[in-house]
Amino acid sequence: MNRGSWVAVGLRRVPRPFVVFALIVVTTAQAAAQDPVRPWLPWRTLSTQGYRFHYLPEFEQFTRDIAQRVESVDSAIATLVGYTAPKPVHVVVDDPFLIANGYALPFLDKPATVWWATPPDPRNDIGNFRTWGEMLAVHELTHIAHLTRPSRNPFQRHLWASLSANLGPIARKSPRWVIEGYATLIEGRITGTGRPNNVWRPAILRQWAIEGRLPTYAQLSGWSDFNGGEFAYLGGSAFLEWLSRREGDSSLVHVWRRLTARRVRSFEASFTGVYGDAPALLYGRHAAELTRDALLAKAALERAGILEGELVQRLAWTTGDPAISPDGKRVAIPLRERDRPGRLVVWKSEPELEDTAAVRRRVEALKKDPLDVPDRRFYPAPKRAEKTLLATNGRSYQTPRWLADNRRVLVTRWMQRSDGTLSPGLYVWDTETGDVRRVTRAVGVLHGDPHPTRKDAVAMQCHWGHCDIARVDLERGVMSTLLEGNAQTSYYRPRYAPDGSRFVASITENGSWDVVVADNAGKVMHRVGPEDGANRYDAQWLGNDSLVVVSERGGIANLEVLSVRDGRARSLTRVTGAAVGPDVNRADGSIWFLSMHSHGFDVRRLPRGGAIADSAVTISRERFGFAGAATARPMELAEWPIAAPQSYGAGPSHQRWFPGGYASADGAGAFVAVFRGDILGRLNATAIGALGEPGTWQGGSLRATWRFPRPAIEVGAFGFIHEPSLGRNAQPAADSLDTTLLQGVIAVAGERRGEGWHMRSRLGGGAGTLGTRIGGSQFRGLGFGEVDLFLQQVQGTRGMTERLRGHVAQGHTLATYHRTIASLQLVTAGRDMMPFQARVTAGKLVGAPHPFERFTIGSGPAPVADSSLLSQRYSMPMFPTAIATGNAMLAWRVALPSAMWTAFYEGASAAEDFSELRKWNRAVGLETRFAYGPVPVAFLPRVDLRAGAAYTLDEPFRKKVRVFLEMRVEP
Repeated sequence: MNRGSWVAVGLRRVPRPFVVFALIVVTTAQAAAQDPVRPWLPWRTLSTQGYRFHYLPEFEQFTRDIAQRVESVDSAIATLVGYTAPKPVHVVVDDPFLIANGYALPFLDKPATVWWATPPDPRNDIGNFRTWGEMLAVHELTHIAHLTRPSRNPFQRHLWASLSANLGPIARKSPRWVIEGYATLIEGRITGTGRPNNVWRPAILRQWAIEGRLPTYAQLSGWSDFNGGEFAYLGGSAFLEWLSRREGDSSLVHVWRRLTARRVRSFEASFTGVYGDAPALLYGRHAAELTRDALLAKAALERAGILEGELVQRLAWTTGDPAISPDGKRVAIPLRERDRPGRLVVWKSEPELEDTAAVRRRVEALKKDPLDVPDRRFYPAPKRAEKTLLATNGRSYQTPRWLADNRRVLVTRWMQRSDGTLSPGLYVWDTETGDVRRVTRAVGVLHGDPHPTRKDAVAMQCHWGHCDIARVDLERGVMSTLLEGNAQTSYYRPRYAPDGSRFVASITENGSWDVVVADNAGKVMHRVGPEDGANRYDAQWLGNDSLVVVSERGGIANLEVLSVRDGRARSLTRVTGAAVGPDVNRADGSIWFLSMHSHGFDVRRLPRGGAIADSAVTISRERFGFAGAATARPMELAEWPIAAPQSYGAGPSHQRWFPGGYASADGAGAFVAVFRGDILGRLNATAIGALGEPGTWQGGSLRATWRFPRPAIEVGAFGFIHEPSLGRNAQPAADSLDTTLLQGVIAVAGERRGEGWHMRSRLGGGAGTLGTRIGGSQFRGLGFGEVDLFLQQVQGTRGMTERLRGHVAQGHTLATYHRTIASLQLVTAGRDMMPFQARVTAGKLVGAPHPFERFTIGSGPAPVADSSLLSQRYSMPMFPTAIATGNAMLAWRVALPSAMWTAFYEGASAAEDFSELRKWNRAVGLETRFAYGPVPVAFLPRVDLRAGAAYTLDEPFRKKVRVFLEMRVEP
């Protein structure tokens, strides 16, 4: 939903199967990267008339709450969109990373959507909602209804129904701003909340317009600048609203009807036929009107008096909230940049003195050129970081709060869990020694605030679709719940009072955020503030009886003082963008906060006793168009009775087919893979048939993986013919490798993760018949075990990753043998490291089995075989099979990766013993690799692809250029 919704790829021609396969890959790559597959958990299924919800037991309250209203949501969407999606629609409810998100996969043959249950915070542009489940349902189901409208052209409809991905023309042809903007528009109309009806959409559109930095039409779908990805939602929905005001609400539906008409049209033609001009031209007019309205809003604020405090530090990107030490001398603040992980720094709170070395350089420069005009200083001198806590393995430390000793800082960091999920936890950072100690083992703990005198803290604990307030023992990590939320109620950002007798937090309930104060035990709680309907959050104690909060009164997020005693509110700031994240310096009474601009957030300060706004200026939609905040009445969504939940069991399954290919120095071939799996990936299966030139792999396989038990159980059978002696560049040793193999395999496979490590393991065996020209038909049996271990050590923007792989096999083919393979790979990691990869692989065969079991270098992997049963084959597709064979093998590779291509230099040799390795087979080249999956919710298997070209350096193929392709599809 927020940055995670399904993104269509526009196509302008009738796609071939390979293009369709690429389309599936692109449209689901984000889902593959996001969702850990955990089919072994006790999933349940809850059904309504048109929907099937698959969820874990802890999310039953969250799921039932929205399932009771999903049919009403569906009816409301159908009324506005003019179409209802094919049923049933499958919904997977999960919470793997404790962040608010969701996405939709609008395949016409099996539409599905994934919802993450953790609610967003109030500073998120989706942070206002009646319930988070309702917001998710409306946005994601709008995607499904909007994008599954089928073509009315018979040829197009039947063509896409026969291909791997049955996608409608709206999904294929619409730009991202249309897809996300339309779902956002409907989100606001049905819920009365969401992005169109909160302060963050107008704040961003207004501030960017004031600064002359609204995105161009070309940037609207995707922009790499600060908050650039949000404009597809925010700018897209505002533009669509502007269009519907000009031509009526039905005009948007007319565009969708034209886009799916019997007459095939592009998006631009469909749009222009309804609105008269191209979308880029009309967007320019909309942006001009928005800029006018934003400047009028700014003028209204200027007449009342802009009050934004003193600039402490000019910053860019998403700055974290400042935290002032109890003695007022230091500030801890998270800093982030576009292309690097965040870091937590400690500044002195006093202003920085100007760098004397810089002054000297300026004086010397003026002596040499008295007529020169030196740079003027417009912003405060850059703050020097006294202490820095770098991100570890790409995950940064956030939400700092000082302990009473003015030395240690309580921070939050997302932690890796063994099942692939992430969860926030609390750590204590000693700024003097640099030590970081983990406090909590429980999941979902963040935004901790230490007690001023005791060794405990209050914190949020997010789980099961809501956030509670809990007390945390900072010595033992023990937790106890103080304020408990539910599917309709959630809490945010607790803070202890200066005397430690009570705490303040924010609560969302009935579509608004309010401030509550509770006693230390969480037994007595009351709301603070006027009942004016304005959202209030980010509360911090100004004194024992007053609070500084962020208030959306007037339509802009500003700072406000609340009296705890009588709830009186008094405005402090008056900004054009937003003021958030306040903290109080107890030493001088000043308030530090963040102020939004089009490049990020600055740090500002309100001195005690300084000028304050005292009142709010209303910046509304009625007066200032899309530069002002709007309010809307929600639709009433009736509740429907629902059946009792059932065990997920085998779950809903679906099948897809995929084309594939392979090419090496032996020749080229193609294969077709049919995949069948369920929506959680408990039982996946593939059937593959391959056919190619003489000398290439030809045959078929059946494989299945059952992931409900741990470790997973894998079974398979395959048969192939491989006659490398008939290949394009046949080698003399290839005669002994001409093979017909029929073999079955059974294995167990496991995977575990931890902080800085990831391990895969597999144990199994196979048996079958090996037929060769030399020796006739033979029994082939073997057992194998393998471990693949990844280790990562990255601090900030520098680090290293190691991959250690070991494989052992014991088997019998003519004679008993033992095979061992070990590999070590080193990879630099981080923005400030030169990209570099190095790998060395060694293998040893003991015994005198059939020549088939010897190490063989050349060609690519078999697309129809289990790689663990052919571990003796070392892939170098720029060379033919059997360019080298032997009982000992040594290979190495160095590479310089980039975003798209990797330059490599590699070599391999095989002989009877390591001491006889003299002749190397080397090549340099460029390649690209892609791997994803499996993606159960999209019914997609695991796919690995490697393609490129190489220049060979050694005889007998010196100075040859080879193009190669390797591709595997696995369950």
